[in-house]
Amino acid sequence: MKKLLWIGTVLLGALAPAQAAEPPSAAPAAPDGAAGGPRVEAAAALPDGGEGAAAAPKERLLEEAPPAPERTPRPQAAEWDAAETVRLARDRGGAACKARMRREWLRIDCATPSVAVVRTLGASAGEEWLWLDQKNSEHDPLGLATGVSVVFPVRHGDRRVIEILSATGGYRSEFGVATTFVISEQWLDGDAGPIVSLL
Repeated sequence: MKKLLWIGTVLLGALAPAQAAEPPSAAPAAPDGAAGGPRVEAAAALPDGGEGAAAAPKERLLEEAPPAPERTPRPQAAEWDAAETVRLARDRGGAACKARMRREWLRIDCATPSVAVVRTLGASAGEEWLWLDQKNSEHDPLGLATGVSVVFPVRHGDRRVIEILSATGGYRSEFGVATTFVISEQWLDGDAGPIVSLL
């Protein structure tokens, strides 16, 4: 009896390495509708600008798509919330400024510290309006406005130049003013549309 047990132990010990060397059998496929354990799939990423990527809306260039010739009243403050963002012929303001259009009225908002003076240097027609942003004036060292909004109509035959100046600190705390931005607008005979620049 002991001899038979010893032979069985030897046989089992010889079979164990062979069973360990065999590759594990594939798990049986789960039937339709049954959960077969966690399943991870790599989602195909769309490259930037790919077919599935949302295209950013292109802003209208005023020179190529001028406003209608009708003369309308200046928009109320609440109307600017739905105004269209437009591109200017030249824009040195970058992220500090934004141009929006409501009918033939153009609004240019610029965030610039210490706004001291906003003046019209020349215009063939008036109707310029402006607002100074006093909400954050406590953060300005001089307590001056930290932004300005300039509104004017863009109509055929117009010419105007508007200058925005900010206060500057000088030697021995002497303060002066310096030009921060210049807004130039013209729509002359023969021009396809208005040329508005922020310099």
